[in-house]
Amino acid sequence: MKKVEKLKYEIDPSNRLILGQFRYVIDGTFKTDKNNTLIYHIKSPSPPAIPQQLKLTGSWSLDKNHNLVLTLDKENNQRAGDRLTLTGEIINAQDDKLEFSLVTKDHAGKNSFYILRLAGRWQADKYNRLSFLVSKKDGLGNELTLSAGWELNKQNQLVYTYIKECLKTKKKISRSIAFKGFWDIAEKSRISYVLNKELNSGFDFQVSAGKPAARGLEYEITIGAMPTKKKITLSGSWKLNPKIGILFEMPYAEGKIRSIIFGGSCKLNDDYTLEAKLKNNLRQELGINLKLSRKILRNQGEAFLQALKENKEISLGAGIGFRW
Repeated sequence: MKKVEKLKYEIDPSNRLILGQFRYVIDGTFKTDKNNTLIYHIKSPSPPAIPQQLKLTGSWSLDKNHNLVLTLDKENNQRAGDRLTLTGEIINAQDDKLEFSLVTKDHAGKNSFYILRLAGRWQADKYNRLSFLVSKKDGLGNELTLSAGWELNKQNQLVYTYIKECLKTKKKISRSIAFKGFWDIAEKSRISYVLNKELNSGFDFQVSAGKPAARGLEYEITIGAMPTKKKITLSGSWKLNPKIGILFEMPYAEGKIRSIIFGGSCKLNDDYTLEAKLKNNLRQELGINLKLSRKILRNQGEAFLQALKENKEISLGAGIGFRW
């Protein structure tokens, strides 16, 4: 049986597909289907014996300049291991997709601007880096890792920032992507940034025990395969409600406020400050020791205040009131 020769594919600097050993440059544009297969739609007139569109499958990744890379597998009639690099920019990140802007120039010098979308969900890898799990037809998927740093803005949004270098001018440009989500603190030494609970899309970060700070709640975190330690602060204010628990109110975009509710073991100190060891809704300690000023205790209810004055430890449940 005659062995079928696999086709070689490349991408030129204008984001056009190059076909075969004779490096035939074909005008067209890229898109993806629901299984994240890369499809090249060929502009007419198409070359002889070549279909109107070509399908390319493989594993997605990013190069060091944040260009999108598809490493071909052995499916179809393509050569496994060939790397197709699409030069573009990350422009948006949603809970179930990642979007790239691309520019393709044809033989006549006309530019086509469009967006390429990958479907999947977000997660944090073992190095606390942001990672997008690209969905595939076989259900296995592959991880696309954002290797640069991330931080929090004043609205507690997680923001990813990377440097993009233009190959022609060597000029470096900073690009930032904000993720729309909310923070949750459910376990000791772990915090979560939730994008979509139903899709299990979001980031679980391994951190130090939380430390109350003047502007909110402070953590130490190590990020990257070559670890860099930094401090992050969840900005917010503390409130106390004996019927609900201890509330940490955090500002979000568009002036919104979201509260995280804690339980805790509380007692009143001699200087009339409230000392609390915070617990989650399963009554597990979070390693966060909090001191609240006497201002916080105003208008808290006579029974609660009387129990505190008698120096009895009070157990506050997250959303279930207090006991003593």
